[in-house]
Amino acid sequence: MVLVAWKRILQLEGYRVETASDGEAGLAAAKKVDPVIIITDRFMPGMDGVELCRQLRREPKLAGIPVVLASDSHEMGFSPPVWNELWQKPVSMETMLASMRRLLALSP
Repeated sequence: MVLVAWKRILQLEGYRVETASDGEAGLAAAKKVDPVIIITDRFMPGMDGVELCRQLRREPKLAGIPVVLASDSHEMGFSPPVWNELWQKPVSMETMLASMRRLLALSP
């Protein structure tokens, strides 16, 4: 449900959005579509969001892409973090869109 809502919000703002159902599919999609920002959930089936972030940082083509990790819990145990921003769920539309604008400024 959250994925559908976020996708609609971003599309209404003019962003092209690709989605994936789990970390492995997300990594495969990122390799194919040349994303400018990646948003992942902390808890997914199979590869979780933290591991997806680690895998993205190991891929030369994707290592510089800004990544958002969305989570129901505080993610403090990772040093340095392998994501650029943390969205504490539930995230407001204003927070989401401000974050997108900030991260687009970082995109390669």
